[in-house]
Amino acid sequence: MPATATARPALATVTSVPTQIPLPTSTAAPSISVVVLSAQLSATVAAQLPPTSTPDTSGMAFGGFSGVNVLPLKTANGQPPLWAAFTYGMRSFDPQQNHFVSIFTHTETGWQQLSRLDLEAPDYIDPDSIQQVAIDPAHIWLEVQSGVGAHGGCYDLLMFDGSVLTDTVQNCSSSPGAGSVVDVNGDGQLDVVLDQTDAYVFCYACGVRFPGFAVMRWDGQRWVEVQLTLLPDSAPAELRQSINHAVELAQAGLWKEALAAVDQAAALNAPDETANWDAALIRLQVKALQDQIDNQAYPLLDNLFYGDYPAALNVMRAYSPEQLFGPDTPLITGTVAEGWADSVTYWVTSTTTSALKVQPDLAAGYFLQGWGLHLADPTSADAVADIEKAAQLDPNEPLYSQSLAYLKK
Repeated sequence: MPATATARPALATVTSVPTQIPLPTSTAAPSISVVVLSAQLSATVAAQLPPTSTPDTSGMAFGGFSGVNVLPLKTANGQPPLWAAFTYGMRSFDPQQNHFVSIFTHTETGWQQLSRLDLEAPDYIDPDSIQQVAIDPAHIWLEVQSGVGAHGGCYDLLMFDGSVLTDTVQNCSSSPGAGSVVDVNGDGQLDVVLDQTDAYVFCYACGVRFPGFAVMRWDGQRWVEVQLTLLPDSAPAELRQSINHAVELAQAGLWKEALAAVDQAAALNAPDETANWDAALIRLQVKALQDQIDNQAYPLLDNLFYGDYPAALNVMRAYSPEQLFGPDTPLITGTVAEGWADSVTYWVTSTTTSALKVQPDLAAGYFLQGWGLHLADPTSADAVADIEKAAQLDPNEPLYSQSLAYLKK
């Protein structure tokens, strides 16, 4: 997710892990003794940390960890109490330090460390960055939200099986919030949503983003990525037709029409696990695309990414052909796209190319593709041919015919 014409490097890493000693999750609320023990453990682990450099004037200790936080863990009745201890603050880079998470238990002889895991990616961890989540009752799960670089984020999902703490899912993103646990398809089981949004359509501060996600489901032994999947011939014919059409549209970047197709399938009330997943993945992507449109960062591309070609054309209709195809088009000059014309051409042409493969009679697709090619090269014969194709497919659209006349002057 999403299936588009743009290939991006996969940021997510998923580690397959064997099922080991089960450790269910649930217990009563912590008592005051747990609070006291947590404070003792924090002080004990913090005392073992290397000394840190003097904090700068902002109060941020860039020379080493700020401290150790402790999270009492929920365990099953009859299981010994457990605590997670983890470093927080900004790690040191000289010498290099990694944040870590340790699992402890407390016995009559004192604290016993059961497992420790170094986290390689995070630069910064907040005191509240690590929380316990309920994936399944057989393991303890810890969700780690962290910062990396100037404004990036990383996500780790740790699993403790009773003896070993393992990092089962890892993902880093150019923005904070690189992952989360969500019941994506409404089956009552938490899934993992990894953010793979491209925040650099232009520049990071420009605010124009191309949303994308990877969704993982837990099959009891490992995390498995869920992708858009066509229904087999054995599926009910009407459901298969609607869902497969939705998948085809989504894979072409025509998300608005894909949403309409899954809504049509939902009205059939025909339970099918694959169909439910396809609908959930499409709705997840659509929600992010709609949010991007609401931000109004750059409406032309925002609507194009959504596959809403009429809305994209409405952006262009505000201008004459001379303005649209002139050297200082207001679709670039004075917008966040100024200085990024090559990027606009790339995103417009790559997006329309995918759409035209599925809808070869999409007049708006040819017009936008021609405009993008002309933006890169005002002498492009291919650009004129695309505008002419749009005018042939929809001779009643004045934007096409008037633009063609202007270009053929």
